[in-house]
Amino acid sequence: MARANTTRIKLGDVVMDAVVKENPSFDAEVTQKPVEKGEDVSDHMQTKPYTIQLSGSMVNDAPAKIQTLLSYQKEAKLLKYVGRGIYTDMVITKLETDHAVGNAKGFDYNITLSHVKIAKPETFEVNVKNPKTKKQDAKTATKVKKKTNAGRKQVKRR
Repeated sequence: MARANTTRIKLGDVVMDAVVKENPSFDAEVTQKPVEKGEDVSDHMQTKPYTIQLSGSMVNDAPAKIQTLLSYQKEAKLLKYVGRGIYTDMVITKLETDHAVGNAKGFDYNITLSHVKIAKPETFEVNVKNPKTKKQDAKTATKVKKKTNAGRKQVKRR
């Protein structure tokens, strides 16, 4: 007899015992500008990070699983969720548990995951040339600020 091919539902390294509901949400924001007469005018739309709400129950090794989920949230660990869909670069933004008598050795849960977009820094070399000779020399190179990791700073104005 052939064994059915089953997919384990996982969040990071945690096997989700039962996911009753998986609810992805993809939102966008449209700007509204009022005009003198008539209706508002829209001139821009921006997508927001998508979210996924999960509801279900944990029964197997529940105390260890809740500790792992809480550490994922505390550390803002980037997670991969594999269920009906596959979502990467997710963080736990909300974790609710219900420890009712009906699930005495485990817990029911509501988890909200949010997608995180990660900015990747780029570095590049800047050659400063002398405006007269059109070549880089030691004198003009010393006028260039040394590369730091401080980022852009705002100037305080009085």
